Amino acid sequence: MQHHTTVQHTSHGHSSRLVSRDGFDWGAQLKLAIALSAVAVVVTLGLAGRVAEPVLIVGTIVVASVLGWRRVEVAPRAHPARVPVRRR
Repeated sequence: MQHHTTVQHTSHGHSSRLVSRDGFDWGAQLKLAIALSAVAVVVTLGLAGRVAEPVLIVGTIVVASVLGWRRVEVAPRAHPARVPVRRR
């Protein structure tokens, strides 16, 4: 499976965002990752000293995983291809 990325241009000729042909918006994903990283830092600093370090690490990984998987589109279930059968 290949992913092709295109740059969409504005009317001024500047690139606005990277969007793959299947509709995946890399720019939005990057912004989301940066924002969530900043939130994770603030929450971790706020809880430092009150909560054990392993709990902070595992909690950050779990929350990031849940938020990441929420953005994944569920593909429809695959069905077997119908193949004509020749009777002899």
